[in-house]
Amino acid sequence: MEYVSLNARIPFRCERCGRCCRNLENALMLEPLDIYNLSKHLKEQGKTVIGPEDVLEQYAHPNLLDGCYPIFQVNAVGEDHACIFLKGGRCSVYEARPQVCRMYPFGAAPGARGRDFYYYLCTEQAHHFGSGSVTVKDWISANFSKDTREFLKIHYQTLPILGKAIRAIGEQRYKGLMFRVLYYLYFGYDLSKPFLPQYRENMEALTDMLAQEAKEDDASCTP
Repeated sequence: MEYVSLNARIPFRCERCGRCCRNLENALMLEPLDIYNLSKHLKEQGKTVIGPEDVLEQYAHPNLLDGCYPIFQVNAVGEDHACIFLKGGRCSVYEARPQVCRMYPFGAAPGARGRDFYYYLCTEQAHHFGSGSVTVKDWISANFSKDTREFLKIHYQTLPILGKAIRAIGEQRYKGLMFRVLYYLYFGYDLSKPFLPQYRENMEALTDMLAQEAKEDDASCTP
């Protein structure tokens, strides 16, 4: 991984070989926006999906980052641990594919010094590089939507707050709150309504809930 400027030109061409969609066991994390988009897409395609919880139950599995932050990762299937959405060598949810797939071979990281994001180049699939030509700025413009940018900005701002609150509560008490945390992060979305307003509301509710739990925990420890 290496950081790149928006003006950089990269010798990249997608070979449509599907290698990026294989060897993905416990490797492809779904963000809340990804899950919402997949839920809407699969429901429109007639799949047995009513809400995000159905997508997570059928196509993903839970894990914990740093032992406390809940995430969901795409299920991998077969001997080559291929993405569950890879069908016949092609992505079956291409229109609603996760953001990490959409931006490949680039990724976005929190920015600094007045910049919202830094961009980096993923080079683990070396066969993609050497022919073709893409400009970072053009690729980002085509594959990094306004909604995704807004989501990630809120996400990056909220994560440190959540981390601090979780540490203040303590591991045992936090485990008892896990379902409510999962609801605000991943389940609590109406697919008939826009994602971003719901995400903002959910993150405010989640941070308020954790802050209140931390206060109650402090109060119970006061002699």
